[in-house]
Amino acid sequence: MKTSFSTPILRRHWVRCLPLQNIRRISQAAEEYASYSHSKPVVTFEDAGLRPPLAKAIYTAFPNVKTPTEIQSTLISNVMKGKDIILQDETGSGKSFGLILALLNKPRLAFGSGPRDRKAVTSLVLVPHRDLAFQMLHWIELIVRASAGTPPPLSSIAQVLVREGDRHLTEGLPLVRTHPPHILIATPASVMEVLREDPDAFRLKELSTVALDEVDYMIETLPLNSSNNRRHQQKIQALEKHPGPARALLAEIYKDRAKLNAGSREVMVDAPSHSPQLIMSSATIRRQLKHFFFSEKQYLNREVVKIRRAVMRLHGQNELMTDQLAMHSVVSHHVLVASDDGIVNLPSAVTAEDQGIPRLSFEEPKNVEPLETFPTLSDIDPAVETRSIEFSMTPSPLNQNSLEAVAAVFALDVPSVALLVIPSETSVHRAVYDLREMGVNAHGMDLLVQDRGRTYLLKADAEPSKTNPTLLVCTSSSIRGVDLPALTHVFILGLETLLAKDNWTLTLDTYIHLCGRVGRFKKHGKVITVVEKKTVSGIEKILSTLDITPVRFNAFG
Repeated sequence: MKTSFSTPILRRHWVRCLPLQNIRRISQAAEEYASYSHSKPVVTFEDAGLRPPLAKAIYTAFPNVKTPTEIQSTLISNVMKGKDIILQDETGSGKSFGLILALLNKPRLAFGSGPRDRKAVTSLVLVPHRDLAFQMLHWIELIVRASAGTPPPLSSIAQVLVREGDRHLTEGLPLVRTHPPHILIATPASVMEVLREDPDAFRLKELSTVALDEVDYMIETLPLNSSNNRRHQQKIQALEKHPGPARALLAEIYKDRAKLNAGSREVMVDAPSHSPQLIMSSATIRRQLKHFFFSEKQYLNREVVKIRRAVMRLHGQNELMTDQLAMHSVVSHHVLVASDDGIVNLPSAVTAEDQGIPRLSFEEPKNVEPLETFPTLSDIDPAVETRSIEFSMTPSPLNQNSLEAVAAVFALDVPSVALLVIPSETSVHRAVYDLREMGVNAHGMDLLVQDRGRTYLLKADAEPSKTNPTLLVCTSSSIRGVDLPALTHVFILGLETLLAKDNWTLTLDTYIHLCGRVGRFKKHGKVITVVEKKTVSGIEKILSTLDITPVRFNAFG
């Protein structure tokens, strides 16, 4: 008899706190933040703790996913134990995918007793932008479809709440209220607006798990500053006064836990107590963020599990460092300087042979259509025709020399799909228009649309796309965590795409995360940053700090 993919029901009963002899020392917990290793070899997802029907659905949905990575197996086993978790590994190590598998494996929560038990949202996954939310939903949809027997409705397993006009209020709110999913994937702002509209849409106190993927992008923190100067204190006060949606949401969910950890055990001992398991994940969890969770807010439980592997060192010897980081071992970094005089390499760039980097070659997709046949913008979406006319009549604010450099490398070197990242305040529509005028098959990235990114998501058919090479365009604020396995090239348009005002660490982390769109699971990739002459020293400083030597692009001087 076939076993269908479903989640077991766990009936929740409230418990009371038991007195403890000792309250944990938050500062000590922070000092003990160290790497966690999984000692027992894990061969299958079942070994890691996944239920066999779920594991079978994963193998069917993703035939190329044979075994869990070390980070995934450690994560899955500790999620099932209900431990708070800090998860840190390099980009492309499968953190987000492993998180979704672990949460799918959790029992479904139901409250009450008897056959009319009321189901509740089991896990809330907070993400920084819509594309990451829909990428996760895409993974879940494939797994649900691959389950044996009659699959349950996708909306009963997972739903997405993101701000798209007011759809999260007009469509998302009624659905989550009447049919709460096992996993709710949302941006913090959308959750806050939904709960402001209807505080009972779903109950935060009934959650089993709260997971923050790309946590450092959602929780704004300030560099630790021992001088306590007036300007730094003003920034701290501004953050407290205007905490941002993720900070505000965590404060509401974990207010009782924070009181408990602060030492008010005598006040809390007779009160019903429940706070969800807290999971935070990113490739770049820096000291100030750990200080926020451990010391400033005291949200993490004493038994927090630290799962930490390859990490880029920025501050002293306390950060792990490894030469096996993908951005050092399988990703080549190039910088092109574009001006009216032409396109040249960064003067400090070396040849690939000098750097010991193998010459990267990418298999050309077969049976592609001639490049000149790609559709016009108005063919793709008639609604943009007016905008195209407007663009044709106004000068572009974008540096055309830099765009021409991107177009040249794209034509010479990209076999299937590449990504262009532009500054957050720059119009994606304008960049797409300018590039298409140069003959580039460019699209604004949207993971809900096939030819704008969805076709390149992780899927059962892992063959490269048989279409014209495509350049997906997005801003630096909408790319965190996105996994496009076919991606071979990342273009960064200008130094301003990387710069974070008054925050050098965030500037470095932005480069790390943009590079992390390639080199995933140790596949070769290229990162090409295109800058103007006046910003050469800035990109050289970034690369030097990250111990990266730029490589010459042979087509240019």
